[in-house]
Amino acid sequence: MLARAPAPQAQDDDLSLALPRSFWKEFDKNYFGKKPTVIKQPFARGFPTSDEVFDALVAGAQHLLREQSLAIMKAFRFYLEHEDGPDGVAYHSMLFPLTRRHLPLPEDENFEAYYHRLDKWLGGKRFGIVLNSGQSYNWRHWLQLRSFLQGMYEGLGMPLFGADPAILFGNYRFTPFGIHKDDLAVFNFIVHGKKVISLWPFETLGSRPEMPKDPELPLRTASVHLLDKADEDAMLAKASFIEGDPGDILTWPVTYWHRAEPTEGLSICISLGVAYRPPDFWGVGPQPQWPGILTPKELPSRDGWQLPDSVRVPLRHASKANTVVANERALTEHWVRYATNGAMSGPPPEDTNTVLSAQDWVQGGGGYHSLVAVPLPDGDVLVSANGRSTGLRVSPAVRRRIEWLVSTLNGPKAQHVEALESQFFSRLPAKGFTRKAFLGLLNDMVRWRAVRKVAPKKGR
Repeated sequence: MLARAPAPQAQDDDLSLALPRSFWKEFDKNYFGKKPTVIKQPFARGFPTSDEVFDALVAGAQHLLREQSLAIMKAFRFYLEHEDGPDGVAYHSMLFPLTRRHLPLPEDENFEAYYHRLDKWLGGKRFGIVLNSGQSYNWRHWLQLRSFLQGMYEGLGMPLFGADPAILFGNYRFTPFGIHKDDLAVFNFIVHGKKVISLWPFETLGSRPEMPKDPELPLRTASVHLLDKADEDAMLAKASFIEGDPGDILTWPVTYWHRAEPTEGLSICISLGVAYRPPDFWGVGPQPQWPGILTPKELPSRDGWQLPDSVRVPLRHASKANTVVANERALTEHWVRYATNGAMSGPPPEDTNTVLSAQDWVQGGGGYHSLVAVPLPDGDVLVSANGRSTGLRVSPAVRRRIEWLVSTLNGPKAQHVEALESQFFSRLPAKGFTRKAFLGLLNDMVRWRAVRKVAPKKGR
């Protein structure tokens, strides 16, 4: 069990959940990839709240009701638990499609009202909800996870396999997927209710008859298919257990099988999985040689940053070898967005309410939402932050001005929009980039939440 870390520092008008390098050094030495543990109450403030999680669930549900796309249907899953399963083993069914009666709605007002409405409608039948990429539906939640990951990355580097967050909500007794293992190491943030996790090292269950004969299985997803209640009891006799309360983080390695065990009432958790190994590349043919991580010095947090050679070279190789449909430019854009979003599976929600005028003042977010201007293989420039981007076909002179603009906005001082515009166009040839395009680019940065509108400076 890890001791409490120092209180986080305030950052970007919010509270950072970045743990110090000393914490990650100890964690890497004693736990990461080795054994489960509980990180007890690591933060005095800023931990995800039930209200923030509920807001994300409501926003995700509204997205589902609006679009009913296959992607959001896969991301928002609703499970019913059946205690009278075959041979005495509880099992879950996934409901599809979902209606307004299943989903959290704005008129529910809070998670307790939604929980009681659903419990009454289901007649007391236990349920579980999984929302993948919940950080894409709540800005504060994105900040929490991104800052937590930033602390990890500054200590251990950024994993190119990815960081996969999910919201878990329900009164289910057992994990809907049963005893299983992921292809990621897991950090489980307990937001509401008690949480108990049963765990098994890979070798304890890896030789069961239903397991594929795959030498890579310790790093892949897999599930245990329990035969009956006696089989389940035999599994539990071999398990170890960790438990935690709200504000704790439960964590275990990628190689561990696990399952949530029964607790009283509603449970709300944030699951965050990370994997320090090369990414799975799409396409056919020979796979490029990827690194497993970007080192702390390679992260997108400084002027002049571009994708490191360890990423650019395999992208170029993959494109020329025709192993993928996308070309090198598209792949570069994808990986720049991936890096600026901290390897998370979804960007934050856009700010669609703020539109700048020439008389406004703006300030860059700094830190983990720094802007970057990255040259593209065809000579264009990509401006990106927080998993979003825009590609610009401009002259070398305009590209240098865009790089200056990005560097200025990444600085600590607030900037006047009209003054920025005047400096940007000073002695710049009239053709090639318009003042409308300049203001549009600034508004893109605001929409991405990499730049924010601030109060005017006194005396201006």
